[in-house]
Amino acid sequence: MMRLVAVAKDNLKDTSHQVKCRCLQLISELYPIHPESERTMEMSTEADAIVKLLGDYSHAEDARVRSGAFQSLLTMHERGQTLSANLYDLVCLALSDDYEIVREAALKLVWVLGNKYPDNTITLSDGETTMRLVDDAFVRICSAVNDLCMQVRALACTLLGTTRAVSDRFLLQTLDKQLMSNMKKKRTAHERGAELVRSGAWASGRRWADDAPGQLLHSATVQLLPGGAAGAFVHGLEDELCEVRTAAVDAVCQLSMENAVFATTSLDFLVDMFNDEIEDVRLRAIDSLTRIAHHIVLREDQLETILGALEDYSMDVREGLHRMLGSCTVASKTCLEMCIDKILENLKRYPQDKRSTFRCVQRLGSSHASLVLPLTTRLLAVHPFFDMPEPDVEDPAYMCVLILVLNAAQHCPTMLPLFEDHTIKHYTYLRDTMPHLVPYLPIGDAQRSSAEKIESAMDDSAVRRFFDSVLQHIDNTALSNSVRLNMLQSAEEQLNKLAEMEPAVSGAAQFTMVFARCVLALHAALHSPAGPPAHALTHLTTDCLRLQHQFSGVSEQDNACVWQLALRVSAARLCAAAAPARLAAPAPAPATPAPGAGVAAALSAAAALTHHAELLDRLLASAGVEPDPFTIAVFRQLSMNADHKPAALARAVMPLLQSAPLPVIPKPNINIRMCTAHILEPAADNDTVVRFSAGLVAGVALEAEVLRVRTPRLLRVRVAYPDTRAHALVPPPDHLRPLDHQNTNDDGTQNVRLLTKVLISHGVWTEPCGVDISVCLAVEEGGGREPAQLIELCRPVRVTVAPKPIKRGI
Repeated sequence: MMRLVAVAKDNLKDTSHQVKCRCLQLISELYPIHPESERTMEMSTEADAIVKLLGDYSHAEDARVRSGAFQSLLTMHERGQTLSANLYDLVCLALSDDYEIVREAALKLVWVLGNKYPDNTITLSDGETTMRLVDDAFVRICSAVNDLCMQVRALACTLLGTTRAVSDRFLLQTLDKQLMSNMKKKRTAHERGAELVRSGAWASGRRWADDAPGQLLHSATVQLLPGGAAGAFVHGLEDELCEVRTAAVDAVCQLSMENAVFATTSLDFLVDMFNDEIEDVRLRAIDSLTRIAHHIVLREDQLETILGALEDYSMDVREGLHRMLGSCTVASKTCLEMCIDKILENLKRYPQDKRSTFRCVQRLGSSHASLVLPLTTRLLAVHPFFDMPEPDVEDPAYMCVLILVLNAAQHCPTMLPLFEDHTIKHYTYLRDTMPHLVPYLPIGDAQRSSAEKIESAMDDSAVRRFFDSVLQHIDNTALSNSVRLNMLQSAEEQLNKLAEMEPAVSGAAQFTMVFARCVLALHAALHSPAGPPAHALTHLTTDCLRLQHQFSGVSEQDNACVWQLALRVSAARLCAAAAPARLAAPAPAPATPAPGAGVAAALSAAAALTHHAELLDRLLASAGVEPDPFTIAVFRQLSMNADHKPAALARAVMPLLQSAPLPVIPKPNINIRMCTAHILEPAADNDTVVRFSAGLVAGVALEAEVLRVRTPRLLRVRVAYPDTRAHALVPPPDHLRPLDHQNTNDDGTQNVRLLTKVLISHGVWTEPCGVDISVCLAVEEGGGREPAQLIELCRPVRVTVAPKPIKRGI
């Protein structure tokens, strides 16, 4: 390395700017940098000499060499080399360079040095005033917001948001174009009198106030600090280019999250950005206000601007505003009333925003219980003397009001006596249909419902005891296989009922139930007189893939059990594929025939078994799990049969399959969660017929929520036609969005929202028929040699489609 560095040093004297830039880059990337604890005095001296050498080339004639010198210093800093604070003055001079590439690199270095040495003091040009280094760096970066180059302005705004430990007066000055009084020099009366004596100017008394000629005062005599910070963010937020405005909004958000005073002051500026012409800027402003919601309280004039943005055509903007309103705090009852009225009015205009509106009013009610109380009678139309008509509980506007009031009543018990009988009945209905939006309230029946009793009483120990009782004696090898299979069938039925009754342990129950179903189906397929049926093996393969990919939170031991069960299924598929291949092999042929379908299927099954065995071997070794007897026997056969001929391998594996003991059922694990999907649109009870010309394409809007998916990019939309044709659509990445109420889970999985258009096309039909649409997970098997299989995450939704013939003529 040092030889290369020495060669690069020697070539720095070359006349070509490209050679110099490459040499500077080589020195910064190849020079050995040792940890501070291991550095000696000689190493530190040599490293400082290298830094000085790189810094000297910031005076080069070519702008590309100057920029390369600063970039090499940044590279040294990123690799762990400490840059001296003495470089600060040198870097500040480059901020006024004629070339933007130099100014960009110098800005980054100013930011690095300011954050590295925040409390160092520097002396200003007057020779008397001192200030902190980070404050001066912040002011200089603020000055770059007015740069001629867009990239420099955007970079300056980005660096402002990541500058830490800046004094409050400099932060607040960025939001005011006029220089604040605390940024000016304060002089005592004695100092002002002494200056007057030195000047020799005395009042003649003939004119009024001729001893204070204000027009002769120069700004340098009263200004204490550089004025670059004055209105920096105002200029950034008003920039003509959206890249700069976006960076300025992000910077204001980052600084506001750490400074409550700055957050309150910048609130008006962020609210003004809701009217920006670019949608991305509006979204950034809405998201920024959501993130700093714990620092701010919205006033009535600010709410007028915010609520006006609810009429935006973009669904992303409207849903972002719903999230923001649910996170913020309003100042008064009038403000809350404005919010509710505007939200209900907007719901009539955009009924597709129903779900995000429900979550918005849920949070509003929970955080503003004291303000909802005086509005309860008006919202619920409660009259002191007359019985008002009972509202329709299916009306989305009334559901919003109920969700708001019921969530507020959770924190305000004095609201409960105001509820009428039909309101209590509606609460019971919403509590059953939307428990995630409506909290428990002590109204209605005196006792909790049976479901809530089970929910409150059931804990981990009770679930574990139930699992143990269901799976008891199944792994007892002293019992006969028939008895154990009967017990396993009974356990499958009980676990299926448990998954339906108790959503909290649905994933664990489903996992064990699918495993038990695979064991039963595999045993029945292996003991079939005609050999393993093809359809049974297809279902078995799908269930094994579900166990491997649809569940999260599975322990290494349970995962090993699943993979060993999948090995048995792969072996059964090989035996089923090799049987017709053996029958077709002796047929005579005049010439060398091409491999038939049966031979190709057998070869593919043998390759899949070998690939699965290799993966299982690595998995067992990494998990430290002992393989079962069947797995050991298959490993031995694969090692003995080096050429892996399908027929010979199938003849050796089939007796092992039939004589192998039943697989071990995994121990109960209530931490297992299942990936599921729920299709919201199109609705299951939708009777609308989609009509389009045959051969052309029709789009059906699809909205689905996918919970606990490990890899969202593997999601597919499956479209199945009545003629048994089916195809899988890959949704674009921007159609997969995080769920606003819960994005990530504790086990590392994600909750996503799928918003896309499903493209449907077909020939002419005599009558309308149903097309099934479902959300699936694509999983590869056999090392990518076969097409990815689809695991359905939800029940299909049927859409009625009627392709009509194309009209001929005019």
